[in-house]
Amino acid sequence: MPTLRFKSCVIGPPIPLDKPASFFRIERTASWKEYVELTGRHLESILQKPCEDKRVYLFEYGSIGFLNFNEGELQIFLDFFAGLVDEVDYSMIARYTESHVFQVEEDGTFAPWEGATRTFRLEESIFPLVASLLAKSAALTKVEADVSTHIDESEPYIDKLRRGSLRFNKKGSSHMQAKFLKFEYTSIMTIRLFDRATADTDSPNSRALYDALAEHYELNDRFDVLNSKISSLRTTMKTYNSLSYKTNENRLYVLEIFLLALFPLASLVRMWLSH
Repeated sequence: MPTLRFKSCVIGPPIPLDKPASFFRIERTASWKEYVELTGRHLESILQKPCEDKRVYLFEYGSIGFLNFNEGELQIFLDFFAGLVDEVDYSMIARYTESHVFQVEEDGTFAPWEGATRTFRLEESIFPLVASLLAKSAALTKVEADVSTHIDESEPYIDKLRRGSLRFNKKGSSHMQAKFLKFEYTSIMTIRLFDRATADTDSPNSRALYDALAEHYELNDRFDVLNSKISSLRTTMKTYNSLSYKTNENRLYVLEIFLLALFPLASLVRMWLSH
């Protein structure tokens, strides 16, 4: 009974797919395609062994999917790939990883997970779809961690809003805003996390498997929770900055009134001194 072992991990920043595609002489006929597939002939030159049952999928949002790799082979590939793209964050690989195993029966069918009542047929088109889904789930886990970090960092501002203390810390607020804006900008790459990857060989069977696994990994629910948290963070920062600026403006108005009041007083003092 054959076993399919999928593993996907986040290696760091977005992957420039044109670079590995050029190195392995893979023509990207569709520039919008979100992954580059490496098969036996590409992998044999790296692992120095037959790789007929192995696949690697490189995703533009910074994830890599592996099929039927053991830990030693995975390490060899990552060491090679680090030299190709110049940046692999091994700490991220340790933290943001998803694995899934299918036990294929003799008739070529398999259950998507233990205890599932529905089965699917084994076919080539499921490989990129499953790798894509796991890669997206791993990338989503990283986004979830980043959002939690930003929420923790925003707690002082939320606390000030609750207490009505709006003393404006321009340096701290600017730093916080810059980090959040950078996070939102880099997370644009994750927008396609929630689109089902497509290929010319897709079938109703493979698409149904993808949808079943997407529900199993709760991708849509996790996205809704993330979207709500990001919206709350954005609202908090805007509210804090708006109220803080208004407080500063009011202080400036009071100072201006005070200075204007000093002018006639200064004139009276000069008149009194001249007499």
